[in-house]
Amino acid sequence: MADKQMGATDFLMFQTLLNQMQQAGGPTATFNRSIYGLFPKTAMKAAGIPMGAGVVTPLSQQAVAAGASGVGRMVSARLPLAQGVLQTLGGDPIGGVGTAGGGFLGAKAGAALGAPLGPVGVLAGGLIGGLAGGAAGQSVTRGIAGIDVNNPLTGPDISIAGIPLSQYAKTKKSLERATELEKKRYKELAPLYEEARNRQMARDMIGSQMGLASTMLGSVYGR
Repeated sequence: MADKQMGATDFLMFQTLLNQMQQAGGPTATFNRSIYGLFPKTAMKAAGIPMGAGVVTPLSQQAVAAGASGVGRMVSARLPLAQGVLQTLGGDPIGGVGTAGGGFLGAKAGAALGAPLGPVGVLAGGLIGGLAGGAAGQSVTRGIAGIDVNNPLTGPDISIAGIPLSQYAKTKKSLERATELEKKRYKELAPLYEEARNRQMARDMIGSQMGLASTMLGSVYGR
């Protein structure tokens, strides 16, 4: 009797677990809820849900999916902007503008193409589109500015507060510093060079005098 009672309890627990899994919607729904929870305000706005909804009454899977898609679009669109800012701070403002602009447009287009696949497609499409658009955008802006990444003397001269940003400005700054160092080096070595020349001149004069004396002696006394 105890075994039968335990078996019935196990069956009820298993049935309850199945019901919970069916309500959860499986791995896809779990992913949607995870993405939704990253930026709930953005997700609620994308799903058209007023603030505070879902606290008492659970949200539908459709609402969660719509909110997760909104978060995916936002994340994939902001990532190229962050990359553009970092690229600009790293000394490539022309390429950074192209990365940000092209990546933003590419992320929007990629997210739209992946929308039929749900939040996963939106996020994946946005990320792929952002990478492709960023690469294309920086190529366009560099081409317009006349920048050849293999030639450090191309492109505009852009500096802010003495800090070089463009590759040409960096090259010019490096050459200026190298010239200054060479001047300091020459200033320190010039006295040594002068002393060495004076010694060499003294040796040459002594040698010339000895040669002249030998010639004079030879002409006077003969052989």
